[in-house]
Amino acid sequence: MCLEALPLGYESYCYSPDIDSPSEKAGAKATIGAYEDLTNLNTFLSKLDVLSFEFENIPKSTLEFLESQTKQIKIFPPPKALVIAQDRYLEKTHFRKLGFRTAEFFHLTKETTKFEIAIPYPWIIKTLRFGYDGKGQVKVQEKSQYEDFLEKAFPVGDEEYLIEEVIPFQKEISIILTRFQSGDIVCYGAVENEHKNHILDLSIYPARIPAGLNLEAIEMASKLAESLDYVGTLGVEFFLKENHLYLNEFAPRPHNTGHFTQDCQSFSQFHLHVASITGNLPPTDVRPKPTLMKNILGNEYQESLLRARSLLKDDRYQLHLYGKAEAKKGRKMGHMNFKGNLDEVNPLFHDL
Repeated sequence: MCLEALPLGYESYCYSPDIDSPSEKAGAKATIGAYEDLTNLNTFLSKLDVLSFEFENIPKSTLEFLESQTKQIKIFPPPKALVIAQDRYLEKTHFRKLGFRTAEFFHLTKETTKFEIAIPYPWIIKTLRFGYDGKGQVKVQEKSQYEDFLEKAFPVGDEEYLIEEVIPFQKEISIILTRFQSGDIVCYGAVENEHKNHILDLSIYPARIPAGLNLEAIEMASKLAESLDYVGTLGVEFFLKENHLYLNEFAPRPHNTGHFTQDCQSFSQFHLHVASITGNLPPTDVRPKPTLMKNILGNEYQESLLRARSLLKDDRYQLHLYGKAEAKKGRKMGHMNFKGNLDEVNPLFHDL
């Protein structure tokens, strides 16, 4: 976002508890502070014309404070969208209210353990908040495993979980769209996503799905954005099973599955996000070309970098690194895009 804001004439400021945030390396003026430190946060807000987010796991009390500041400062997307996105039960309930198909689910608390759960095994049990890339999740195949889970599930007593049926899906797809302050929506169409160890590995644009399903996914994502009075870029994830779309989750920010747009030979998701939150008009023509995105993790980071750099002699490849201080197993350190189709890519690309 910082790199896209600069040539548009906007200065970037970042509030984060992290020292040496990657955004500082991209030119943002940083304020280091806890999300709960409302005095420090209020001082930060006084510097801004508009506030946005690149991370949704912010305490609910902080989001409620920000909601109270919306008369003093423009905040896009609205904090209520983050409150819903960060709570898996609120999120699934919101989807159902909109009439969308989802996995069957059950809100598990210490009090609701006494109820019968009418969801066939296997289940995925997820923490209600602060889980991503497979974190905070456990698969339960049968009743005895559920009973084992319950023995350790409530050490404090106020823990909350979401039990979901496992959807044996054919594909996972996502929609990246940007809704502008005018209400206009710009969308690239569906992206096809492949995972390894619960972490996104490869995104293929355009998704290899029928045109009718592509249109249905766009319409569902657009309806979701409108229901939230959303302004900015968001990512919406779907499971495809037997030609039916199941809405899985949404991210109220530019999303990993939209990183292909940086090299799709059209506007990037970050450009559209900055344009939308600053009150600019949507572009009249967005025509992305086929593009692949491959995540680079911290598992064998130096070896991956060597492979990636060897591919750069072909100008269809573009490397994007995030400037994170330490490479860790499973941590997303960057990604590489390829301008072209899956059957054209060098096999080294899959080894990053």
